[in-house]
Amino acid sequence: MTLASLELRRQRLAHSRRGLTVPLALAIGVSLAYLGAFATVVAADRWISIALAPVLGMLVVMLFVIGHDACHQSFTTSARLNRIIGTLVFLPALHAYSMWDHDHNRRHHRFNNIRRLDCAWEPMTPEEFNVAPLGRRLLYRFYRDPRGALFYYLIEVWLKRMIWPRRRELGEILPVHVFDAALVWTWTLVQVTVAALVGTAFGKSVLESVMLAIAIPFLAFSIMISVAIMMHHTHPEVPWYRDIDEWRRGHGAVRGVVHVEFPWLVRKLFLNIMEHPAHHYAPGVPLYRLHELQTAMTGPDIVVERFSIPRFLAICARCKLFDYESGEWRNFHGQPTSQLLHAGARMRWQRT
Repeated sequence: MTLASLELRRQRLAHSRRGLTVPLALAIGVSLAYLGAFATVVAADRWISIALAPVLGMLVVMLFVIGHDACHQSFTTSARLNRIIGTLVFLPALHAYSMWDHDHNRRHHRFNNIRRLDCAWEPMTPEEFNVAPLGRRLLYRFYRDPRGALFYYLIEVWLKRMIWPRRRELGEILPVHVFDAALVWTWTLVQVTVAALVGTAFGKSVLESVMLAIAIPFLAFSIMISVAIMMHHTHPEVPWYRDIDEWRRGHGAVRGVVHVEFPWLVRKLFLNIMEHPAHHYAPGVPLYRLHELQTAMTGPDIVVERFSIPRFLAICARCKLFDYESGEWRNFHGQPTSQLLHAGARMRWQRT
């Protein structure tokens, strides 16, 4: 073990300290901001409501990131409190806690960027794409387009795996899965009823109230999360892997993750979720200490991307298909759009 890895391990242990006062204040503060914004959108003048609907969507993102941390048991010092907080703050994002835990913690974090095991944004091979049915090819092209990428999470993750337990996704449906899903649907029914009744009292139609207070914020949340997840694990310098052994040899837990840099304010609004290599290296580090660990992580395995619209478009253009044998991204014509990314393949590429 090198001195650098020893120092990084020391940093990991140092930053894994969880608190109670800070996370509670954060969870309560963001929750109150969400409830206040929700009430304002429902009751205010139409143009104020329209202006605040995206803000409400950003608050849903912040609550979701808090729930994401709580589900990792890294938010507070209490496992029971983490469960309660995570369950509650996931509700505005319409996510069932135990189903997210199964999909995210037990699949994605254990097998990120591994073919057939990590199911979010898994790239097809050129051969698979060429023989796929027309409908599947068109849908895949849509998701790999910058416009379609905005809706990937909504359709492929939320609709299929987050709103009702399915044996195909969970293996075994447990009572907790049914309870958490029922809680989400109960919350949705209550929220829609409140929005409709209060909105009507303040001169809005039921449709207008529900759209501005619930549907548009949720759509904004799902678009932001879709882009975030795509950029976390899709990049011309980030490989996907054929199996666990190849992933371990290639340090895929960190090598398969992108650190997307945003301006300071945006980073804070996203509660440091874009410090993603640090999060995959140490999921137990709470969000309020994650930036410090990310700063300590340097070296050839860390891929850094400064976010911009042109860069997002460029990544979408280059990362269409992935050749798992050679370890390189390709376009829909089968032409390489990256260097060879697997460790052995990189060595062969450098020799030629």
